[in-house]
Amino acid sequence: MAHGMHDDKAVIYQGTRVTLRAVALPGRDGGVINREVAEVADAVVILPVLDDEHLVLIRNERFAVGKTLLELPAGTIEPGEDPDVCAGRELEEETGYAADNIERLTAYYPTPGFCTEKLHAYRATGLTFHGQSLDENERITTQVLSWDQTMEKIRTGEIEDAKTIATVLFVRAFMKPSQV
Repeated sequence: MAHGMHDDKAVIYQGTRVTLRAVALPGRDGGVINREVAEVADAVVILPVLDDEHLVLIRNERFAVGKTLLELPAGTIEPGEDPDVCAGRELEEETGYAADNIERLTAYYPTPGFCTEKLHAYRATGLTFHGQSLDENERITTQVLSWDQTMEKIRTGEIEDAKTIATVLFVRAFMKPSQV
């Protein structure tokens, strides 16, 4: 679990993936505002570039929202694991593809209003298919889409996953066409 500035606050709940802590914040009027902080381990998200025109996305059954989402592969960084190593591991487990090159792009907080999780975004190239190795609870299928198809699905709202939207748009905005 991610720990940090809230370690001294009361643990409300300790789960397998989240620690929920009560935090008392000072209000502007001198009072106290009670909030909760969800401490969640950091994670990686990977943009797998199959060739000049195509990406590998996944359809991931997400029980928390009750639907299957079209998204980039991602996963939790294990305690003590290097994010670069985690990116390669999660890519191969979820998509079945191993990458010759994995390049760190950026990092961001997807839900900083109440959650400590930081996502480390990567671009993977030189992909070779070896086969998926899913966790028991994962229901994931791969889907190859063109850049244009992916962008259209973001525009229309078919892609609803924030880490996918942020990472794809980051690459389109800040990398030259020869780099994507």
